[in-house]
Amino acid sequence: MDTFVFILKVFLPSLALSIAIKYLAPSFQIAPTSTHALIAVITPSIVIAIALLAQSRIK
Repeated sequence: MDTFVFILKVFLPSLALSIAIKYLAPSFQIAPTSTHALIAVITPSIVIAIALLAQSRIK
């Protein structure tokens, strides 16, 4: 049962993000520059690093 809950915790936010990207993202006109690409590539790693750092400080 814990595995099913974990899968739902991963699947539902992923589904929501996918739907948001598909339907909301086209309304934002972002110029295709190398700066924007760099931000898009590096931001997820920074967010995960911050989350893991915060989690390690809690335990």
